[in-house]
Amino acid sequence: MLCTFHICSAQTNDTIKKSTQTEKDSLALYKKAHKISKKGKVNKWVYDLIFKASAINKESKKETKTSNNNIKHNIANGKIIRNIYIETLDPFGYSVEDSAKKPKKKIDKIGNSLHFKTREQTIKNLLLFKQNDICDSIFLTESERLIRSQRYARKVIISPIPIDEANDSIDIAVRVLDSWTLIPSGNISTNQWNAKLTERNVFGIGHQISANYKKKIDTNEKAISTNYNINNIRRTYISLNLNYENDFNGDSNRSVGLSRPFFSPLTKNAGGIYFENRLATEYFYIADTLNTSPVKSEYQEYWYGRAFKLNKEKTYKNKTKNLIAAFTYNNKQYTQEPPTFLDPYHYFSNSKNFIAHIGISSQRYYQDTFIYNYDIIEDVPYGYTYALTLGYQDRNDTHNFYIGAKISYGKKFNFGYLSGFSEWGSFLNNGNTNQLAYKIGFNYLSPLWHIGSWKVRQFIVPYFIIGNNRNPSEKDKLNLDGDYGLRKFTSRITGTKKWLLTLQTQTYIPKSWIGFRFSPYMNLSLGSLTDNSKSFLKSKTYSKVAIGVLINNDYLVFNSFQISFAYYPSIPFEGENLFKTNAIDNTEIQMPTFQLSKPEYIKYE
Repeated sequence: MLCTFHICSAQTNDTIKKSTQTEKDSLALYKKAHKISKKGKVNKWVYDLIFKASAINKESKKETKTSNNNIKHNIANGKIIRNIYIETLDPFGYSVEDSAKKPKKKIDKIGNSLHFKTREQTIKNLLLFKQNDICDSIFLTESERLIRSQRYARKVIISPIPIDEANDSIDIAVRVLDSWTLIPSGNISTNQWNAKLTERNVFGIGHQISANYKKKIDTNEKAISTNYNINNIRRTYISLNLNYENDFNGDSNRSVGLSRPFFSPLTKNAGGIYFENRLATEYFYIADTLNTSPVKSEYQEYWYGRAFKLNKEKTYKNKTKNLIAAFTYNNKQYTQEPPTFLDPYHYFSNSKNFIAHIGISSQRYYQDTFIYNYDIIEDVPYGYTYALTLGYQDRNDTHNFYIGAKISYGKKFNFGYLSGFSEWGSFLNNGNTNQLAYKIGFNYLSPLWHIGSWKVRQFIVPYFIIGNNRNPSEKDKLNLDGDYGLRKFTSRITGTKKWLLTLQTQTYIPKSWIGFRFSPYMNLSLGSLTDNSKSFLKSKTYSKVAIGVLINNDYLVFNSFQISFAYYPSIPFEGENLFKTNAIDNTEIQMPTFQLSKPEYIKYE
């Protein structure tokens, strides 16, 4: 068992307690005034004079119904932010909704004493507003979402507090409930085991560090890796990531990167720099004989993007829609390549790429629960993307232009959440398409169904990809393993086109055990591979059936994991009627994004 001890002193903030009570009283006053305003024109005139409505309030009738929290934020629109009060809470026994709630159990107090509480400055650096700014509800809502997205925050509430003596000003209270951030994990199989320890909030300043140790059981070969991430440097939302790995077979990876993504629809500038040194053992099958060869490479990448508003009218819809232009340059050099008889098509070749895209992106969010976590607010993106990608590649003494396009759309309907995307891209060589890739996919999330006291959701994720005039190397072929496949389907079969269908029925049990929520599920995954010369109707369909339990913890919010038993009727070159156990993060089904970011070629996987 891996363990560590964190010691810190608990602190209280009387100002926040008073502010929270003031907020409740003020909100009650606001509702009463709103009711009185409907009784006459004079009353309405006085009401409008004091409580100025915003453009967002006017537009909200036309858009998706906003949450009560957003309506509360709208009250503060147009007012000057006088003071910002921030209170962070230890993970056990506290509540962001109830300031009077305190830990009573001894185990809660012990747990809090071993936890480094998030520092107020760390939260302040995440806010998109500051003292003396003119308050805009979208900045409050986005700040809440960004704090919620941090892996050390469990819940957050940002509340405007009316000021009796100043109708033109407002105070802001921010209450954040921490998540337990020291996460041990690991797994064991028949030939190796590994143990990993991650701290997601080092000393309460938002940094993340992890260390992983692996060992082969039969040969005692060891491997270690570590990663350190400095998040949001000096309130710029620039992150520094350092990675160091020494893997089996003498493989290694060293990388350093600085990045600032389009973290919000309000972001104007984004970019990044990345350097990597990699030594990897590559496997080649020739006449059913396994050959290995070390491959060493140096990689560097630079990119920059800029977002432009399409309409100066300050509505919520316009603020979340952008015209985005971005440019990437990357250079990959192989300092050690496999011999020609193993790589006759020169898949591992030096390359330089210049890639640019321009497109329209609109991304908003609605809040829901019981998706990846038990009864925790989660932000689900919806919107659309249209983008055109242009590129130029220098590789294998050839110079090719690239063109690609992407379209995606997602929305919440009465029958559930539905999103879809379509991407196409190809190099152009003397007017002919080369290295073409086309893919299409959908993601369906049902409404939350109630069966007795249980809650149920259904996930449906179909996916299709096809390639044409690709590199003949087996390294440039599709397979059925990995994120876009049947996990642990370790087979050598490959193809140039693939379809997948994932069906998952997820249930949520109402009761918990010492903070752990057990959610049984059933997963059925189907997939097939074939070449362009062969129809899917003539290719074999492979399947995986998994029954297991998704385990969430009320305090380890972002550390959901699953324990399952998967049945594979057939895995070529491995056997028939196989059973495997999975102990992995539940990342098989991910929500889409409608935010354009770094330009890149379509991934063929």
